[in-house]
This record gives sequence, structure tokens and C-alpha cells, in this order.
Amino acid sequence: MGFLRSSAFLAALPLALAQNGTNSSTPNPFNNPGAVSGQTSPPSYPAPWGEGLGDWEDAYAQAREFVSQLSLLEKVNLTTGVGWEGEKCVGNTGAIPRLGFEALCLQDSPLGVRFADYVSAFPAGVTVAATWDRDHFYQRGHDMGSEHRDKGIDVQLGPAIGPIGRHPAGGRNWEGFSPDPVLSAIGVHHTVKGIQDAGVIACTKHYIANEQEHFRQGGPNVSEAISSNLDDVTLVC
Repeated sequence: MGFLRSSAFLAALPLALAQNGTNSSTPNPFNNPGAVSGQTSPPSYPAPWGEGLGDWEDAYAQAREFVSQLSLLEKVNLTTGVGWEGEKCVGNTGAIPRLGFEALCLQDSPLGVRFADYVSAFPAGVTVAATWDRDHFYQRGHDMGSEHRDKGIDVQLGPAIGPIGRHPAGGRNWEGFSPDPVLSAIGVHHTVKGIQDAGVIACTKHYIANEQEHFRQGGPNVSEAISSNLDDVTLVC
């Protein structure tokens, strides 16, 4: 009984502090005044690390062996890239010639090859999701991956699983599959499998907080882009 009382007390303590305040000088996260200009979120440490379990074990082992051979300059060159459309693709990594690692070409989009001729515009994610057909998910992914591969692209920046449509007028709601997590999970699973079976790396994107396209990069008479400030705990969870 004593253990149960202690557990209940510990569980209730954060709520009590939130309601009644605290004598600590630490700002109370439950009293956030809301979005303001220049608002930031406190970091949360430690950040989670990938463990390389199951099917990922071999890939993690190879990555560790490769990275252990890199100098600091080579690590920066590989992870920084050359800037938006700095080379033939929208994103390009640096190369590591000493180890025979060629630069990677990363190209939009989740609906087909962007900025290219003689390519297809594939059905939107929300459209194919409406079929509830696993074979359609896979075939669409494989066909997109094949066109990316034939254009010399290494990484397809897709599929997209967000936005989920929290804002009905969101400009990119159609890119995702569905606000239903089961349907979206099945859709992205088979799409990724199709893309990668075609010989291209799939880069699933927009996991969270991509619900508004309007003014995301500013606009006429708008000095700053609209921002959704999420704390690290929310992003990790």
C-alpha cells in the first residue's frame, strides 16, 4: 500500500506543480505564453541513438567501419552537402574519393522525378491510399523508383507521410496517404519496398509538423516565415 501511495504521489507531482507553481527558478513549461517572435524550445538530452538491431545490424556494422576511417574534414564534406541545387540534383552530398565513395544525388519528389523531362507524374499519395490496395502501393513505388534510377538518382526524397491534414486547406495534404496511422503505415511500407526494389534509396519524409505550406518561407509583405515551435520531447516522441 505504501508503494502505491508513493507512486500516486510521484505521478501527481508534475500536475500539482503545474497548477500551483513552484519555488524553483526554472521556468514552468506548463505556463508557456504561446508563439512569439524568435521563440525557441529547450533541448532534451540525451537524444536517442539508433541501436542497429535486427535487419539493421549488418548495415550499422558497415557504417561504423566506414566512418571510423574518415577524417573530420571528410565527415563534414559528407554530411554538409553542396547546397540546394548546388549540382545536378536538389541535394548532393560530398564525395570521399580516397575511399571510393561517390557523391550521392538526392532528388524530389514523392510523386515522381522533379525538374526533369520525359518522366511521369504519378498519382498523389491520398489518391492511391483511397484504393486500399497493397499491390497499388507497391507498383507505384516501384515505378517511381525505376524512373529515378534511370535518371541517375541515388535517393528519392519520398514517399511523404505528412502532412496528415490537420489543416484542411493545407497546400500539401495530398502528398501524404492518410491521417489514419494504420493506412498510412501500410501505404508507406509497400511504397518504400517498391522504390528500393527498383534500386533507389527511399527517403520517407515529413514525419511531423508539416501541416502548413502557406508562408512557410515567408512571402510578400511577410518578413518571417510562419513557424511551429515544437520542443525536443514532442519531436522525439
